[in-house]
Amino acid sequence: MTKAPLPPALSALERRLGLAEGDLEGTEKARAEEALADATALALAEVSTTRADAWAASAPAVVVTVVLKAARREYENPQGFRSEGVGEYSASVDVASGVYLTPGEIAQIRRAATGRRGGFTGTVRTPSAYGVSAPASPSRNTWIPRAS
Repeated sequence: MTKAPLPPALSALERRLGLAEGDLEGTEKARAEEALADATALALAEVSTTRADAWAASAPAVVVTVVLKAARREYENPQGFRSEGVGEYSASVDVASGVYLTPGEIAQIRRAATGRRGGFTGTVRTPSAYGVSAPASPSRNTWIPRAS
């Protein structure tokens, strides 16, 4: 898969749903388009606005894939059920349900944005080696500088 704009084309979602291009009509087509828009918004929220603007025109293949997978989950399971049962039949889903991105999908998006594994975007603070902290009590352990 090559780069593509976001949100992906409705026909790409139709193929993943096992439908022929143009099969979705009316309210089903509107639901699918909204699922694509929601998945795209969540994916682009994980990157800078500059990157998001660039990806609206041409996103990496992995990002398009993540958006399509999330949109498919939303379309097939709009309520986000993790399990259901009817009589003696029951089924459950181990992976994420609905449009929200999994931690693995978020990591893939961040890796595509930064080119690095992990996607760490925080800060690390280390204490200064040059600072001298004040003693706990002035009467004990008082530090007095030596004259040279």
